[in-house]
Amino acid sequence: EAEQRYTSDYRGRVQDKNVNITLEPMFALTYYEKMSDVKRSVNFHKYIEDLNRSGVLSKRLRITNMEAPLTEEQVKFHFALIDTHTSAIVADEKSAPKRFARAIDFYLVQDFSSAVSDLTQTILLDGDFFPAYFMRALIRCKQLEYQKAEQAAETEIPGEKRKEITAVDYEVVRKDLDKVINLAPDFVYAYYNRANVSAMLKDYRAAVADYDKAIELNPDFADAYFNRGLTHIFLGNNKLGISDLSKAGELGIVSAYNVIKRFTDQTE
Repeated sequence: EAEQRYTSDYRGRVQDKNVNITLEPMFALTYYEKMSDVKRSVNFHKYIEDLNRSGVLSKRLRITNMEAPLTEEQVKFHFALIDTHTSAIVADEKSAPKRFARAIDFYLVQDFSSAVSDLTQTILLDGDFFPAYFMRALIRCKQLEYQKAEQAAETEIPGEKRKEITAVDYEVVRKDLDKVINLAPDFVYAYYNRANVSAMLKDYRAAVADYDKAIELNPDFADAYFNRGLTHIFLGNNKLGISDLSKAGELGIVSAYNVIKRFTDQTE
């Protein structure tokens, strides 16, 4: 059955699959990753690997932009871990990795404000602990995206002043990613996430510069090719865009072929 599904989905006219044209998502540090039908490269960084070996974290931390939703059992497990980590923090208040471990559990149970609070404490304890800046940027970005979605869904109440989410709100996200790049210039996912923030804000030239850097550091970075391809198309550089999307398709993002087909159909 699995073989059949593989055949039906990825052979023949892959490019005809109806796929929404959106950027590939931002990367996170998390324990759960969706399984993909198409083999994509394993994301690795030595510092994260060392953190995994340290024994502070309850599970193996993964670098992924295919986050898996938690089951009810997993949610219960992480709520219980929050209590365990709290005891560990009380016993050793100066440990940045212990704070970070609890922040990840708060993030997984969707308690974003507690996660941000723990990440800020982690940074105060150890200003060079770059995974804390990386995750704080990601969570704050998600909070802003949720706020924007809520505002779009709500009907305006006459006379009520509502604070619009603007580019200024994303400055804190960008600053944290700047700090990651400053502390770990080889952490390719920080350039990629910062590029995504720029693209969200329609600052496409800044986005392309960061995708360029991500690809320079990792020439097989499929998601960066895909997003750079879309960004080139948004800038009107269709030829460059299609070349990048083609490379992303070769590297395993099959939806790239669908996007290419749409744009070549439009330009013919």
